[in-house]
Amino acid sequence: MISLKKLTSQNLDEFKKVYSQSKLSENYDRDFFKLYDEQNFVVKFIFKRFLKLFTYNNDIIGFMWYETPMDINIRIWALYIDNRYLSLLNENLLKSFNNSLLSYEAVDSNRNIETLQNLGFKMVRPTVFMKLQISNYNKDSYLLKYENGKDNTSKIITFRTFKIGEDEEIRCKIQNDIFSDYSRIPLTIEDVYSDLNQDYYINDLAIFMEVNNVIIGYGQIVFNRDIYTVVNFGIIAAYRGRGYGRLLLNKLIILSTAKAMQHLYIRVDKNNTKARELYKWAGFEEKYMISKWER
Repeated sequence: MISLKKLTSQNLDEFKKVYSQSKLSENYDRDFFKLYDEQNFVVKFIFKRFLKLFTYNNDIIGFMWYETPMDINIRIWALYIDNRYLSLLNENLLKSFNNSLLSYEAVDSNRNIETLQNLGFKMVRPTVFMKLQISNYNKDSYLLKYENGKDNTSKIITFRTFKIGEDEEIRCKIQNDIFSDYSRIPLTIEDVYSDLNQDYYINDLAIFMEVNNVIIGYGQIVFNRDIYTVVNFGIIAAYRGRGYGRLLLNKLIILSTAKAMQHLYIRVDKNNTKARELYKWAGFEEKYMISKWER
């Protein structure tokens, strides 16, 4: 019978062996030990409180690491169960979380799907994970000609960096316009402030696009899970279909080149074919599917 146990100093070495096994397969998990090893004794103790071990006959067969619960919503940062025990999983193993909403983002693989379904999770949002080799990007000169073309001579196209303390409200408004068609929960000012305070946030890579001094788009690059990823990208509805998305994406890629990045990633909703076509045009290649699961 599988049961849950706490991570302690006594079972840490055994956990490390299982953790090493988890890194052998493709995953989208955060790196527990990269953060854990940097902390002092007190913080390490706190870290251990939010990692559950799956055990079978007192042997560690897997783990679940999750964020410090602040409310009903809890994000899982990493989840792994040894393949040999997947059929023994059931949703009662996580009954201590029945009053919470657990969410987890995982690469679509047979083992992940079986693991999550057996634990009582349901897939809620499939996305495509895409990767750009920045050294291969070659659209900049083409877009320069487009920007200076006869159809754009009366349009002044500019870009500017997000200003902390000034632009929170307009960013909230722009993003809600961009993503209004994708059944997302509307962004709030508090969500923007929260984003600014995350360790992944890079202020000089959060960019507005303007046409004749009117903000028409937004996009940013963050450093999360050890990779640089384009997020919150888009053009407001009234200005779509005119090539502005290409210009905004080009700007972010050029900024990443200036910072000597080698790769750039993006996630896009599986059914958003226009966005997928845009990113493929820029040279992004589809790597695999990543889905959000909830329980």
